[in-house]
Amino acid sequence: MKANTVFYLVMAATISFYACTSQTAPQQSLLLRDNWAIQSSKDIGEGGEIISDAGFQTEKWYPATVPSTVFGTLVENKVFPDPYFGTNIQKIPGYIARRAGEIPDDSPFRVSWWYRTIFELPADFKSRNTWIKFHSINYKANIWLNGHLIADTMSVQGAYRLYNFDITQYALAGKQNCLAVEIFPPRGNDLTITWVDWNPTPPDRGMGIWYDVSVFSTGKVAIDHPKVVTKLNLPSTDEARITISADVSNNTDKKVKGILRGTIEDISFSQELTLDPKETRQVTFDPENFSQLVISEPRLWWPHTVGPQNLYDLNLSFEIKGNVSDSEKIRFGIREVSSWMNDFDGKHTRVFQVNG
Repeated sequence: MKANTVFYLVMAATISFYACTSQTAPQQSLLLRDNWAIQSSKDIGEGGEIISDAGFQTEKWYPATVPSTVFGTLVENKVFPDPYFGTNIQKIPGYIARRAGEIPDDSPFRVSWWYRTIFELPADFKSRNTWIKFHSINYKANIWLNGHLIADTMSVQGAYRLYNFDITQYALAGKQNCLAVEIFPPRGNDLTITWVDWNPTPPDRGMGIWYDVSVFSTGKVAIDHPKVVTKLNLPSTDEARITISADVSNNTDKKVKGILRGTIEDISFSQELTLDPKETRQVTFDPENFSQLVISEPRLWWPHTVGPQNLYDLNLSFEIKGNVSDSEKIRFGIREVSSWMNDFDGKHTRVFQVNG
């Protein structure tokens, strides 16, 4: 991650993402939170092709839920004592004494661990495209579904990344599906989740699945990575210019023509698109070409101690011959954040300014 990490994280917090399911959006979603199990790779003699088969036996695995870490799950299963009690954490195999230190060679967390679950897909997924979304895997992973490798550690690495994989050709609609994720812990200088001296580093360095795993369906064209950028006319704040972008993907082997539509309260906008086979295109709505995205007297987002946290809803949908293929809904705040280094009493201090 580049310098000014805090600044970029603050800017990113402008947008909060979540999937939308409405009467006009046919997208269906399954949240895979329960019915997981974990086990160390050193105690398993098989690879991902076998482990991700629904018939594979997991009697000696540990029950788990997601989100979770390997160490946290083992504590829940009474394999290790409560690390928050007394000096218990110092007695756990693989204890890391130095903040952000390396995992010892003899640690049970030095090797990869498997997360595995079985879930049933609705029968009507058969006529649609099926996707799986991961939010934050720490740190690297091989992902298998029904005996097939979906993604490997070359593409799945980094604690703060979001992944969205097309699993249409391997997903079994109306049947049991088996998902197996082999997770590797962070090593050395990997940019990962870190700790401070009053919050000791866990022995697995946070290895696990830190956020939701979901499976969802779309039509021929899917919408992904919606984004809103807001610009105020500082020093006044009586006008905001909104720029919206999203990726649209044609998942078929034929050209597809349709309309990407968007609304923000009573504001509406749209673009007609023709996508080539398997094409993914970033589509942008900017105030230069869509004057309705210049908003007068916007309700601003403010930090908690300064003012209200006003939010707007953006709804996007892609229509093919009047039918919704996919939709997304995100909530965003209109604000502008700037940052610079200031010399304060002989020390360099970062200053943030919100809405001027």
